[in-house]
Amino acid sequence: MHRARSAVLVALAAALLAVEARAQAESGIQMTPDSRRYLISKDVGPERWAISFDLAARTVTGNVFKTDGSPPAFIWCRITDETPAPDPRDGTYLLDCFGADACAAAPCSGDAWTPLVAGLEIAGSFLLPDDTRATFRGHVQPIFSGRCALPGCHAGDHPAEHLSLEPGKAYAAIFLVPAHHHAEHFLVEPFDPFVSHLFLKILGEEEGERMPLGGPPLSDEETEAIRRWILEGAADN
Repeated sequence: MHRARSAVLVALAAALLAVEARAQAESGIQMTPDSRRYLISKDVGPERWAISFDLAARTVTGNVFKTDGSPPAFIWCRITDETPAPDPRDGTYLLDCFGADACAAAPCSGDAWTPLVAGLEIAGSFLLPDDTRATFRGHVQPIFSGRCALPGCHAGDHPAEHLSLEPGKAYAAIFLVPAHHHAEHFLVEPFDPFVSHLFLKILGEEEGERMPLGGPPLSDEETEAIRRWILEGAADN
């Protein structure tokens, strides 16, 4: 049994190391309705990978189905680093991955999980839907950090409108959060920028001052990045 498990894990580790080169056309990615996960189904060589990219936990987990009828193997990876790119599909993710065979009966033991590979580099094209144009971490947060999360504005212990747009705080502060003076609107409504209060303030189409306050409006490129991110589901990607 131990030898069989070792063989499965060795094969899985080899597949992980060659995953981008071997990914086939028969694939699909879907975002869950709450914008919290990408569900990914891909043919990798002779195997079918059914995995989930949990955006909040920064983990990639799931199972690998074999074509020879043998039991599926399971993977669990944590993202240890990521490098965004102007084209999100050219960005990279570094993963530490573990593998296990099926649990025969409860209780399942944590000892069944074996390290597969550390520092595995995966391209954004494997984890993100085709035609992804803007991600929160690669496009939106840098705009917030450079134009909005400034002293006396949306940063510090007492941010304007009680809204911090600092890294590590911004996403939770805007996603499906009612606007401070307009509770009928969420700051960010996934898939619909034109009912998202934050985006309307950027356009100057809500009452009060256009944002960012006290400076020039966002460029067309910056505005489009935020619009596109919301349109694509406003995920913490």
